[in-house]
Amino acid sequence: MKDHNAGLLSTLACYTLWGLLPLYWHLLNGVDAIFILANRILWSAVFTVGLLLVKKQFPEVKAVLRDGRKMRFMIPAAVAITINWGVYIWSVNSGHLLDASLGYYLNPLVVFAIGIVMFRETCGAIEWIALALASIGVLVATIAYGAFPWIAIVLALSFGLYGTLKKLAGVGGLTSIAVETLLVGPFALAFILFAPVSHAAVGALNGLSLTLLVLSGAVTATPLILFTFGVNRLPFTTVGFLQYVSPTLQMLIGVLALKEVLTSDRIVAFVFFGLALVLYSIGVVRRAKMEHAVAESL
Repeated sequence: MKDHNAGLLSTLACYTLWGLLPLYWHLLNGVDAIFILANRILWSAVFTVGLLLVKKQFPEVKAVLRDGRKMRFMIPAAVAITINWGVYIWSVNSGHLLDASLGYYLNPLVVFAIGIVMFRETCGAIEWIALALASIGVLVATIAYGAFPWIAIVLALSFGLYGTLKKLAGVGGLTSIAVETLLVGPFALAFILFAPVSHAAVGALNGLSLTLLVLSGAVTATPLILFTFGVNRLPFTTVGFLQYVSPTLQMLIGVLALKEVLTSDRIVAFVFFGLALVLYSIGVVRRAKMEHAVAESL
């Protein structure tokens, strides 16, 4: 029970930190989004590699980099998470946090769809209904916005693809982030050193913004460490329910703190996504119970 409670608190802390992250990036409002992204990549590499060296686990990174099979998945995973981070930072500081939160509400359903398409996973009618409701939500958002909700879709697809590639690679936790940021780190460093927009951004930095950029590595890695600790101590269904904490906090921050307008069309889209997630969660719980019952009968 102690192990379960520790996992629960750890996972809840992880999703809470991810939900509060928009406030952190908003403190860097006015700094170029790609410059923030480049710093996030660079300092994440520094932080994770340093931590692995202290823990004497850096050989794990070397092993992954030398493993051709794993690298076939880790390279596109690094690209996917870079796109995800970049679009997310831009959306927060461009007044589109509500669109970003829609994307993370969609993410479990994207993962579910990937499971059906790529891994030939079976599902029941309730999951198909959930997917249909989510599709209607995207259609409503598209018609109401007058444009395709690309922020939500890109964030959901990139994070879903990222998770899928990491599953195929079989690399988790801190080692994964270290490898991913080392792969794209040279490009980030080149951007910081040579891009004209970076020179302008550096000239405009103050003590606070510089500190926030340097700490972005720890801010990125800490929730992942908590997640890795928690997910190994909790049932998958519990982790699935807790993940809704993050986009809900993002939505509240967008409306209450960043003063974004929760228009009627967004409310309708949220309702469809919410209904889809409720049905999806019911399906996950049912499947977990059935699998548990089968396992006990054997």
